[in-house]
Amino acid sequence: MNIKHIAAGMLAAGFMLSSCADFTEIDPKGKNLLTNVSDLELLLNAEYSMTATTMQEICGDLVYTYEPLATKINPPVKTSFSIIVGWDEAGHDEKLPELTASDSYYANCYEYIGRIANPILEKADAANGSEAERMAVKAEAYVIRAYFHYLAVQKFAPAYDKATASSTVALAYVKEGQDIKLPTVPIMLDEYYANIIADIDAALALDALPTTPLNPMRFGLGSAYAVKALALMSMQEPAEAAKAAQKALDVKSVVADYNSMLVDTPDAFGIGTYKSILRTKMQCPEDYFSDDNIDFLNTYLTWDNMEDGHAVRNHFNTMNKNYAGMMDPSQMMIGVPGLTMTYDLTSSWPVIGLKTTQMYLILAENAIENGQYDEAMGHLDKIRVGRIDPAVYAPLQGTVSDKATAIAKLKTTAMAEGLFGVWNFINQKRWTRLPDYRETLTRELAGLQMTLTPDSKMWVFPIPQNVINNNPNFKPYLNY
Repeated sequence: MNIKHIAAGMLAAGFMLSSCADFTEIDPKGKNLLTNVSDLELLLNAEYSMTATTMQEICGDLVYTYEPLATKINPPVKTSFSIIVGWDEAGHDEKLPELTASDSYYANCYEYIGRIANPILEKADAANGSEAERMAVKAEAYVIRAYFHYLAVQKFAPAYDKATASSTVALAYVKEGQDIKLPTVPIMLDEYYANIIADIDAALALDALPTTPLNPMRFGLGSAYAVKALALMSMQEPAEAAKAAQKALDVKSVVADYNSMLVDTPDAFGIGTYKSILRTKMQCPEDYFSDDNIDFLNTYLTWDNMEDGHAVRNHFNTMNKNYAGMMDPSQMMIGVPGLTMTYDLTSSWPVIGLKTTQMYLILAENAIENGQYDEAMGHLDKIRVGRIDPAVYAPLQGTVSDKATAIAKLKTTAMAEGLFGVWNFINQKRWTRLPDYRETLTRELAGLQMTLTPDSKMWVFPIPQNVINNNPNFKPYLNY
């Protein structure tokens, strides 16, 4: 049952039981409902859902439209789509803020913080229940708070740079006890990330997170170490991140073999079948945490950047396969031929999921920074062996002896792993601060030549207007 319905029913029951003499009482009863640890634990059964479309569009992975792209990318009046997909720097600075009335990604991050994590952390110590249960719900709440703050700052603040983090404005870090009548205040990037690490460390110190969560949409010990590793990578601390990543892998290290997850899929005509990957919801063994997301009718610009023989490249369920021999889907839908359009309504491809492959990528990047290229390629091979067709798979370990090649191999593997969620945006934005990784992206799309530099302001999205209108401490771009 939906937790909102449970809360509403409990609230109604509370009102019915109150005395007639107190009928004018306006103290919000909802604040007093969570009196048992078991009540608090219900909050953890949220169904997380996020969208990262605009972030995927900025980093160049996809376009999301069913209209002729040439018209939509170059309209008479600028739109959010034309600015983001067109890499329009002037439009980003001057027009995008007023076009961003709201942002579901921002709203969801702070909703999960404010409606799940902080109520638990505020009420747990006084709630009735066993100490073991209390510590478990508190630990999970700390992870949730850290993770959704981490996700929020990736989109709305500049990438972390050690030289400027203490003078770069991030977002508000909202903790339990925040007076909801007072506006939150953005803090500096270094303090913001310090809070993320502190929350994860607080969770780990309670020693109460399960190695196997109740279900894959709950945060356990592997998730806590994974979030810490990702945050430390964003802070340009690869050595410390690698330690946390290894801790996550000590909890779970399996990489799913996508080549063994192929099923017969009927084509659109009902006369044949083709092989496609079935990544069953909540059942992929490499996931530490999994949100639910189908990938359907997205047009991917970077599809062919994956390795030859990659199971996703060859066997993802696409319109191209479903309508093979009948039409070119991208030509029909957006007027641009030869692109891949997804068509998977049965699998789940998490947007903000945490998985073992991310940890191997962190180990590989740290090894590259230490000049250990052979070790780095070994970490990549642990991913690739579960992705590349065995008929064409060849190990990278033993074939790379220079940093530039190692980085190129890392990026190819990482971009395939991050294709369906927030991770390619997060990694590419982080790499803009690293001299050996930063690069200028160029492309031609619908007749337009485009360039996105590492120092572009387009890597930062505007704070939505509905936030600004309710909080005088915020402005569209917090750092200019």
